[in-house]
Amino acid sequence: MKIFLLWNSKHSKFNCSYKLEDQRVVMLGSKFEPYTKNLNNARVVFGASVIVGDDNFEKIINSHLTFVDKSMLVKEFIESSDFVSLILRPRRFGKSTNLSMLNHFFKIPNSKEENDISRKLFEKLKISNEKEIIQEHFAQYPVIHITLKELTAHSETWDKMMIRLRVLMAKIYDEHYYLIDNLHPHELMNFQKILNKDPTYSESELVSALQELSIYLRRHYKKECIVLIDEYDSPMKHAYNKGYYEVANGFFKGMFSSLLKSNSENVTKAMLVGVLRIAKSGFLSGLKNIKVYPLYKESLFPLYLDKFGFTSDEVELLLPLCKDLKIDDVREWYDGYIAGGTIHLYNPWSIANLLSDGILDTYWTDTGSTQTLEKCLWRASSSFKESVGKLLKGENITNVKIQDDLRYSHLGQYQDSAIWTLLYYAGYLTMNSEKHLVIPNKEIRSEWHRWVINVPFFTKGQTITSMLDNLLHGNLNLFSKEFENMIVDTLSYYEVGGSQSGTKAEYVYHAFCLGMFANARDRGFIVRSNREDGFGRYDVKIVPKPGVDETAIIIEFKVVRDKKDLHDMAQEGLLQIEEKRYRVGLEENVKRLLEIGIAFEGKKACVLGHLLHRTDEGTWKKDLISD
Repeated sequence: MKIFLLWNSKHSKFNCSYKLEDQRVVMLGSKFEPYTKNLNNARVVFGASVIVGDDNFEKIINSHLTFVDKSMLVKEFIESSDFVSLILRPRRFGKSTNLSMLNHFFKIPNSKEENDISRKLFEKLKISNEKEIIQEHFAQYPVIHITLKELTAHSETWDKMMIRLRVLMAKIYDEHYYLIDNLHPHELMNFQKILNKDPTYSESELVSALQELSIYLRRHYKKECIVLIDEYDSPMKHAYNKGYYEVANGFFKGMFSSLLKSNSENVTKAMLVGVLRIAKSGFLSGLKNIKVYPLYKESLFPLYLDKFGFTSDEVELLLPLCKDLKIDDVREWYDGYIAGGTIHLYNPWSIANLLSDGILDTYWTDTGSTQTLEKCLWRASSSFKESVGKLLKGENITNVKIQDDLRYSHLGQYQDSAIWTLLYYAGYLTMNSEKHLVIPNKEIRSEWHRWVINVPFFTKGQTITSMLDNLLHGNLNLFSKEFENMIVDTLSYYEVGGSQSGTKAEYVYHAFCLGMFANARDRGFIVRSNREDGFGRYDVKIVPKPGVDETAIIIEFKVVRDKKDLHDMAQEGLLQIEEKRYRVGLEENVKRLLEIGIAFEGKKACVLGHLLHRTDEGTWKKDLISD
């Protein structure tokens, strides 16, 4: 039996489809029963489509969506001797989905029907074969499951974060409203105050709200709780960026200490997940019973190495969904993270988007704020600058040691070791087999290009604000002058001349410019790269969202070879845009079009272009030409 579910985006490079030829596939009306495939230790449950952006385990399984089986995380968590496990991985590494899965595995259901529903979630997953674990641990614990990411929205001040915290606590308490019949009078009063987000319930009382909830749950079920905390470090990073780190650190130190330090009669195990390691010097410093699991940790008895992020075998199982994708290309773009010195990992967010779009492109770098990083990069030392130059040339960094603990005070002092540590934990660097720091892959390298052209530290005081303004407003002459000046300054960090003037230089030019033009996304523009339109594949297209602007931009890059003239190559790029009809398919809200050809030779550039407007008949007419 064959079933094809196609992504038919006109921009897609690859034909992404499910080609389901397994006899276990059973049609259910217009749906089919998910089926599994295995490769070594990897298992994928193939469903109706690939989901992007939803981390709710129950919804993924019940909606018959494709799921990479990480259920043996349950076994490792149960069998570990740790009271508190702190898992550190970069953004979008499957942390939230895994905690959602643990929650559904462990929590005690409210009814037999709910128990049966939860059991069915795991029937195709590997943990279902662990009969002893299922018997002794499935649906056997009260669970406190929270995500602290919710505290950062609209929290410009500590008072506003406290408002968000009251909302979060009310939500958690409401999930356990059934406890209300088993409370003492003073406990009932506090419970109601939290439910009502009562501002008279002070910070000093709120700091122990989770501990009190664990007491109520243990008393009700006569069993200790499991605690699952997602994005444990998000409030502290946000507080640091907004200037109220010290007061936030004091509060959360008290909250975590009350819940996890001397509360073993109410809590049996806990797992915290996040990005940054701030255990010893930050708000987890009061915990003596915590074990930290970063990517680089090596051990004779390793835990969790392959449970966050997609392994090579898992990606190999998934790739047939896009039949034209080549594993070598996918490795170059998205591989490179190494856990425990041996296991290669891919970012799940990037792979899911790749399977959805069918395009080798940058996905992960747009998913989170880099405010902390960029603030540090602005004021790093000259030796840091030299090391960045090596990274951009494809070299590794040999003289940097990742700190075992990140101190935000060191970030404030712009200490290089703290910045390197932040870059590593955030996923912008990885550690190779020789323990040297390198940029993981092509996708992440594009973010480094963006930093270099955005940070005055690297551009000799120039910024791209004016240059981007001129580009988006169609001021081609001014854009050309500023662009060519910046190329001379910034490309000193790259090898683009001499023996490097071939394919590698072409990639550097393209990545550098894409990093620059990607800033248009912050102004309401859509930036696309290397996609099919008309009769070919354009380099960059910048299109305004409806109501933002009326000007779109198409850019074609050329690299001078065989002693050709720089001006002639720029003209060739400009003609290619017209001959290949890249302007076909532009949205109706676009009334003006700037077509640009840019030629590069070493650290020199030539920019040519023309401005067109759309006539009432829908055709394009040139306004002027810039030489």
